Amino acid sequence: MSASLEAYLARLYLDADARRAFAADPRGAAARAGLDATDVTALERVDHVGLELTARSLHARRLVHPRHWLRRLLDRWRRRG
Repeated sequence: MSASLEAYLARLYLDADARRAFAADPRGAAARAGLDATDVTALERVDHVGLELTARSLHARRLVHPRHWLRRLLDRWRRRG
C-alpha cells in the first residue's frame, strides 16, 4: 500500500465531507486526491459501509483516547499490506 493511499484513507476516516465525496464518486474523488491508477482501482473495491462504520468507531475512540490513535491505525494498515 502506498503512502499516498494510506494518507487518503486516513483522510476518509477523519473527514465526513471527504467520505461523502468518495461515496458519490469513488474513482473521481481518489483521482482528484492525486492517487495513481493502481490505488484508484484498489479504492473502487472498498466496502463503503465498512468505511463509514470504521470512521464512526475511530471518532468515538478519539473522544475517549485522543492520543496516538492515528499512528496505531496506520501501523495496522502497514502490517496488512
